[in-house]
Order: sequence, then structure tokens, then C-alpha cells
Amino acid sequence: MNLKTEIKLPSYPFTLSHQEGIVSFGSCFSENIGEKLAQHKFNSLVNPFGILFNPISISKAIVDCILNTQYTASDLQQNNDLHFSLNHHSKYSGSNQAEVLTHINTSISDGSKALKSAKTIILTFGTAWVYKLKESNEVVANCYKLPSSLFTKKLLSISEIVAEVSSSLTKLRLINPEVKIITTISPVRHWKDGVVENQQSKATLHLAIKELREQHENLVYFPSYEIMLDELRDYRFYADDMLHPSSLAIDYIWQKFADAFFSPETKELNKRISHIEKEKNHKPFNPQSNDFIAFKKKLEEKEKELYLEFPYLKK
Repeated sequence: MNLKTEIKLPSYPFTLSHQEGIVSFGSCFSENIGEKLAQHKFNSLVNPFGILFNPISISKAIVDCILNTQYTASDLQQNNDLHFSLNHHSKYSGSNQAEVLTHINTSISDGSKALKSAKTIILTFGTAWVYKLKESNEVVANCYKLPSSLFTKKLLSISEIVAEVSSSLTKLRLINPEVKIITTISPVRHWKDGVVENQQSKATLHLAIKELREQHENLVYFPSYEIMLDELRDYRFYADDMLHPSSLAIDYIWQKFADAFFSPETKELNKRISHIEKEKNHKPFNPQSNDFIAFKKKLEEKEKELYLEFPYLKK
């Protein structure tokens, strides 16, 4: 008896490997997958602008990285002694303006370098609802709890999303013609927008991705949203807020992602890396014991052998 509806994944036209660069942009789900890639020593860069939710802000981040745009003091806002960019996640804010600019510009430079050689870009869209700054009519990535009177809220149209994302991908392929794109929709529901409004948003993103797939070669869709809603229909798969995936759900979706995009050789290497990382996290009862000292030495030898055999692994 089958007690769940399983999402059947398509046969994708490409795979990922540890030797190839991967860059991800988007919502917290990008962070989840990015962390898994980092744990398994892939050559990956995760969210050079921090967590972003809407396709317009994601597209702008991609273009800024392509152009290696360097932010200046005039590009920052200030409120209650906090300096920040409306294009970035709050982790790029701070009380010291110079440090904020250094953090932002270093990440953009890293993103610019990574995009030129990356084999795959992962884009995770979270919502089609956006906030526009009235003063400039520009979409912001983060409102930083500024007064709501400064912004207008809008549901993006399918054509707006397609135009912006397509433009950024066209620019990307001018510097990296062979790059492949994995799109996905965040399984996190934006409950504050409203139940119906969240569904409208996710549907808009789906239809926009459908058009993007028709326009761009080697652009595919990975159904993380559908896996969460249809395969993992139980509250044990949700975090305490009942909206974000739990660690168990993230592990499950990661396994699905691995099944979809990793070759048998890549999976075997992942197992080897996971085994070593698990041993490194082992907490001994007596760290000074001869047994643990011998165990630690053997583990160091295993790790050294791993990097000698696979020198392209990211340390």
C-alpha cells in the first residue's frame, strides 16, 4: 500500500559535479540547498546579496554581479544608526557605513567572479508580491521596517517577471554562454500576504517559469514546492512556525535534488564526504584517551587522502 503521492522527477538534460562552479540566488530555500552543497564540498557560492524573495530583486542582483557594480555611500539608506541597501538582505546592514560597503562590494566581486565560470545557476523564487519605494518606483528586496507609507505593494504580472529574469539571463549568457539554469519555487508559504494571495503569488511564479523554460535553452524546473506540499503532507515536516521546512524536510528534498542532478559517481563521493564529516563531529567521552588520539589521526589521514584524490573539492 502506497501511503503518499510521490512526485516523479523528469530526466534532466544535465548533471552537477564537484568540479563545476554553482551559484545560487533567491529565498531561504537557496540557502538550504546551498548549505548542503557546501557541506559536501561543492564549488558553490550562495546568495551574494543574501536571501532574496522576489524575481525582480534576484534579477537585479544577478546584473549587479555581472557588472561588478560597486556600491557607494549614496546607494545606502540610514535609519536609527543602521546603514543598509534596499537591494540586500539585512545581514549586509550595520552601524558602520564603511564596513557595510566593504561587505556588500566584496560579495558582489565574489559573485562576479563566480558567475563568469559557473556551470550552473540555481534560482529560487519565493513570492511575486513586491514592495516599491514610492520615491523612485523601484522594487526593493527588503523594507527594513521603514514606514509602510513609503512603499506600495504590488503583485507582479507574469510578463514583468519574464521580462526582468529573461533580461538578466541574456546578460549572463554574454559572459558565460554555456551556463545552465535550475529554477525552483520556495516551498515556504508567505502567510502574511494572505492565504489566497500566497496561492496567487505561487501560481504567478509557476506560469512565469513556464514561459522562461520556453524561451531559454538549458533552463529547467525542480519541483521543491510540489515535493513539500504533496509528498510531505505532515506537520512533522515543518519548523515551529508551521511554514518553513523542518530539517527532516530539507534533508528529504536535498535527497530528491541529489537523485535528480547527481551522477552515481558524485553520489558516491558525497557519501564519502558525509562519512568523514560525521566522524569529525564525533564528541569523545575522553579527548585525551589513546583510542581517540589514534581515531583523530586516522581521520586526518582520511581527509588528506580525500583532497589528494579530489584536489578540486572546496575546503
